[in-house]
Amino acid sequence: MGQSPALSGQPWLHRDVLDHVFEHGPLDQTLRNAALVCREWTGPAQAALYREIFFFPLDNRRRDLLLARTMRSCPHLRLYIRRLSLITLWTHSSCEELCDWISHIPAHSLREFRWTWIRGHILPSILSSPAILATTRVQLCGRIYAAEKLQLILQLPSLEDLSLELTGYELGDIKSLAASRLKHLHVYLSVEYGPIVGKLLSVVGHRLESLQVSRKFCFESEKDEELVSAIETHCCHLKHLSMTAPFKAERPLPIVDRLARRLQSLERLCCSEGTYTSDLFHTLPPNLITLGLFIHGPSLPHESSLLEFLTLVQAGQRRLSTLVITTKDASPYQSITDACYACGVTVHYYAG
Repeated sequence: MGQSPALSGQPWLHRDVLDHVFEHGPLDQTLRNAALVCREWTGPAQAALYREIFFFPLDNRRRDLLLARTMRSCPHLRLYIRRLSLITLWTHSSCEELCDWISHIPAHSLREFRWTWIRGHILPSILSSPAILATTRVQLCGRIYAAEKLQLILQLPSLEDLSLELTGYELGDIKSLAASRLKHLHVYLSVEYGPIVGKLLSVVGHRLESLQVSRKFCFESEKDEELVSAIETHCCHLKHLSMTAPFKAERPLPIVDRLARRLQSLERLCCSEGTYTSDLFHTLPPNLITLGLFIHGPSLPHESSLLEFLTLVQAGQRRLSTLVITTKDASPYQSITDACYACGVTVHYYAG
């Protein structure tokens, strides 16, 4: 019997890498080559395999049970994790026990954390994990019932980029933050604008460089007015603003016109059809570099005003360098394409 790898000085053949290699060919033809590959490429292969992890902890999901066991028993693999996507169902389920390995991910190794919870609440034990505390980018999708839960998120010491979902009905107040590195905020309003949004912006708005708001605009003008007022009051240093809606508005309201006039530091602006009028192209900040338009209908609203604005770019009176138009089928508008070509503006058409 030959010596074991540990005694012979040869590297171990890692089972996880072998399994992936064997998936691509018959065992009798690939065994020797797989062994050679594993000896030379175990490190790079594991780094690629574990760089991004999708974890859905349920008692009856064999894949995730095995992943949790691997993460507990192979600490060197936790060093490779850069993006962790977690989906949980019930607060009172066993998911907290299945997620215990997350607390052992080394600090400053994780770059992005995404968490979707279907029912229940966020688990403080996960947010207090060293890797989560040191993560700069967090994306959350799930109902936050109280402001105190939102406070826990905002207090993450290394947080710079936050995406979250709010209903507008969250209860309670948000306390001021002694220190925060938050610069980029994306808020999806699943129901309507509520007091919690104004409270959130009053605490973090003055630090923000970019703000993205997604909601059904132009259906409740009173709520739109409250949102615009909160942005005007608390987010005066924005460089990037995005106001997008999933549906076409019943009637247009000049909410983006007003914000563009107020926020002269904007370098990038994205907005949906119905949130602006032709006046927007007369009030765009002079240092605007990128303009994004989301079009729901078959025609481009205020096309003549956009063409007039592009003549200012051609004359050197505006700095626009990129125009992004998103439509259902990404069909180009020839007049806009020609005008952009004439003034040196790069135009992109996307389907969405």
